[in-house]
Amino acid sequence: MAALYGKTFRHNVMFLCNHNSCRSQMADGWLRALRADRSVGVASAGIVGGTSVKEGAIKVMGEVGIDIAGFTSDAVADYSPEDFDIVISCCGCGAKLDSDDKIEWTRRRVFQDWNLDDPPAIDPGDFSEYRRVRDELKAKVEELLMSCEN
Repeated sequence: MAALYGKTFRHNVMFLCNHNSCRSQMADGWLRALRADRSVGVASAGIVGGTSVKEGAIKVMGEVGIDIAGFTSDAVADYSPEDFDIVISCCGCGAKLDSDDKIEWTRRRVFQDWNLDDPPAIDPGDFSEYRRVRDELKAKVEELLMSCEN
């Protein structure tokens, strides 16, 4: 399997979320799908590990032709901040990165906190909130990729 991030890429993006089960997974899927020939590596992780990708996220990404069913929910502790020059907090979890073992994530070349809504917490059961956040993520990932060209 080809490397998803690392020294072979000009930029490496880490999408962080509290659990790495929904928003960060969708962002990861969008970046992989939209990067085309841009040299941008990507990974996603959660501050709290040991969860799984939400079925709603898998479903709504599948609706736009992006399969994240095989994605794993990883812990940020399994990665090194030095491997990434761009770190995006998808859920407003940047404040949870202030401990000595996590603060380095906020000190990368680019650190942004997108603070997106949590679909599983607010979806009325029809996946409408999953779809809304999915589409918001697409727009944000497109902007991010444009900034990587500079």
